[in-house]
Amino acid sequence: MILFNTLMGVCAGLVILLSADALTKIHKTDAAGAALAGTGVALLVVGVPLTFLSAVMAVTWPLTVNPPINIAFAEPGLMLGVLALVGGGVLAKGHFRPDATFTAPISWVIGAVGLVLLAISSAIFSYNLMGDAPPQEPISGQFQGWENTTFAIVYLIAAVGCLAMPLYRSDRIWAFHVIRWAWIISGLFFLLFSVLNYRTHIGMLINNLHHTSYKW
Repeated sequence: MILFNTLMGVCAGLVILLSADALTKIHKTDAAGAALAGTGVALLVVGVPLTFLSAVMAVTWPLTVNPPINIAFAEPGLMLGVLALVGGGVLAKGHFRPDATFTAPISWVIGAVGLVLLAISSAIFSYNLMGDAPPQEPISGQFQGWENTTFAIVYLIAAVGCLAMPLYRSDRIWAFHVIRWAWIISGLFFLLFSVLNYRTHIGMLINNLHHTSYKW
């Protein structure tokens, strides 16, 4: 079994959290200057591995046990990585302008990503796309019946944040809070769950390779 959602998931979670951070700085200060530049550098750092790994996954489909997950993970990950690289470069170089003529086009791109995430969320709900962790996977494999629904909800939350992005203006406080909290919640989930996967996936590989039965 090939596993591909450890570093990808960590980077995706960080990109979403950093995007929420950038939006907060822009909304509260209009010209965050050096603070935005720092966020831009961080986006570049995590955008590089996310773009590379997502591109490899999108064109090779390494997940053979459940192939449709290649679509659900890789393609939105690739778009997220490219957005992180472009946005990070703009912020790091201090080229960001808060006026609508500058931000509106990329807002519509983010909104389109939201439609993709919404479609994937509905597919997870309808087709039991994620299923449960196999019983030989420590920790996650000991809890059945939660993973598919949880991922569908998290994708939906991330989608809501993206879909609200074209509606955002500095005077629309509701849109700011919807986007910010949707991205904080979904970003934290992807980050923490993917960090946990480092332990559980290593444990599963050990169980499969050495015929052990570690559960925790």
